Amino acid sequence: RLLLMVELSYQMLQLSSESIEKDSTFDKDSILQAEKDMNAINKMIQKKVLELLSYEQLAIKQVKGLFLFSKMAKDLERVGDHVINIIVVAPIDSVPHLVIQSFSQFMKNIGQMLESLKEGIKEEDCSRLKAIYVKEDEVVNRLNKKSFKRITDSLSLEQLPADSGGKLILMSRFFERMADHVSNAA
Repeated sequence: RLLLMVELSYQMLQLSSESIEKDSTFDKDSILQAEKDMNAINKMIQKKVLELLSYEQLAIKQVKGLFLFSKMAKDLERVGDHVINIIVVAPIDSVPHLVIQSFSQFMKNIGQMLESLKEGIKEEDCSRLKAIYVKEDEVVNRLNKKSFKRITDSLSLEQLPADSGGKLILMSRFFERMADHVSNAA
């Protein structure tokens, strides 16, 4: 089920990326359905973890593993929440081209992180998982700083209304937090 959550996160990100690049809008219905599915899976995982903890006499290592599994599910569910946050905030019709480029890059980088997470979990490859939080998350952090600069530059050149600039800064922060949650899951 955890892999399904990774896959749904990736699907939500892909739908967002494709729709923003093609139509400058989001395919909200498909993304909202994927988010509902993610929430349902997360609730199922949390319930199962609590059941196992309450019914079974588990070794400390097993208890730690269950808590880790629960934390991973919560972090992946937060990735979906941030995609929804971006859709709700998105002032797509007034986004400068340079900022759209940054946001497309965010989606590609986070998508790569999710792919690495999926493969790392499947193959039980600790080095692949470690690369997510050692290298890939830092790339997104730098992109967030670059995006912030592009947005503030657009604001200072009056290419962007102040309210849209504030929303874009918030969106950039949501992308950065998404990467943090993928990194935490790794």
